[in-house]
Amino acid sequence: MVVDLFLEASSQLDPSRDSQTDIIVVGAGLAGAAAACVLGRRWSVTLVDPHPSCPPVFKAEKIEPDQAEMLRKLGLMEILLPYTRRIREIASYYRGKFLGVTPTEQYGVAYRVMVNALRAALPEKTQFRLGRVTQIANSSDLQHVVLNGEEVLRCRLVVLACGLNPDLMGSLPLKRVLVQKRQCIGVAFTLGRPNGQPFSFDALTYSMASPRTGIDYVSFFPMGPTMRANLFSFPAADGSWLQKFIREPNLELPQILPKVERALGEYQIVGRVETSVTDLYRTEGEPTAGVVLIGDASQNSCPSTGKGLTKVFTDLDVLGSCVPRWFESPGMGKEKIESYASDPRKTGADAQALRNAQYRRNACAARSLKWRIHRSRLHLAREFGKA
Repeated sequence: MVVDLFLEASSQLDPSRDSQTDIIVVGAGLAGAAAACVLGRRWSVTLVDPHPSCPPVFKAEKIEPDQAEMLRKLGLMEILLPYTRRIREIASYYRGKFLGVTPTEQYGVAYRVMVNALRAALPEKTQFRLGRVTQIANSSDLQHVVLNGEEVLRCRLVVLACGLNPDLMGSLPLKRVLVQKRQCIGVAFTLGRPNGQPFSFDALTYSMASPRTGIDYVSFFPMGPTMRANLFSFPAADGSWLQKFIREPNLELPQILPKVERALGEYQIVGRVETSVTDLYRTEGEPTAGVVLIGDASQNSCPSTGKGLTKVFTDLDVLGSCVPRWFESPGMGKEKIESYASDPRKTGADAQALRNAQYRRNACAARSLKWRIHRSRLHLAREFGKA
């Protein structure tokens, strides 16, 4: 068996470089860093990642109200709060038409800032190891993790908080299943005012729901000292706007968002335009002894829904309630891992994330008669102030 071969090979390594901890968290992105902070309060945790700090990445730049509540429950909100910009109300526009202002509790903050803040706040029992996990040998008792192809780490529980890489896929009976290729195209950019004055709004959402371009909406919100914009779109018949926008964003923004100046006032796009393409996937396989998956390692979500962090924090909340029970008795068999994977809160959040992703894509860009009628109803409701 793979496990037996691995253990035989690991026994030939230098014992002085073999160390044991309660939990090893693989991947120090937001899910992994948050898991290490929460679990490290009670147990010894080793957090492993190949990057000494989180690099810049366009991902999860806003904390939604339910996510702020979950962060408070997990005891993490106070860590992040000093790095955020508070959003108290959102002005809504639909194709240039003002719909109203909604009070809210949101926070603008860059993904890398959140991750690095959590890394800096790791509990005393948690150590950070710089390196790449190349193999995992799991069992119902002790887990063996190979770091950088040579050092062996041991633990009771492995928490995978990273997308499954090819090396780990080969050592675990798990497979990634594609749900929707090119689910969503995200575009991020930063705005300023020519005169240096602040914008007249706290935050703003400009909706389009255009099946021609696939543009769903743009969220404008404060992040750091600037106004950030996240545009979400879906593959459509006319995707030529994207390359034009990347080259000439100030020229093209009024073309893809008609009458946007009514909402923004005077503005200028500064800096470079960032883009990302999201493929929807989930990881399938029988519960694996000693190994649990959280966040994108389990199933990713469509960024257009704004609920990606909800799924991550739900995974962590469920895991945090399972681990104390698991550690009360010896072993870490499949039945323990199954209690996490089948928890109604987790399965419900996973299912809801998929439903939300499919709805947003269809409501914006699907061409069937059913969805054309649905868009027409939404358009009429917004035009007459009913949505």
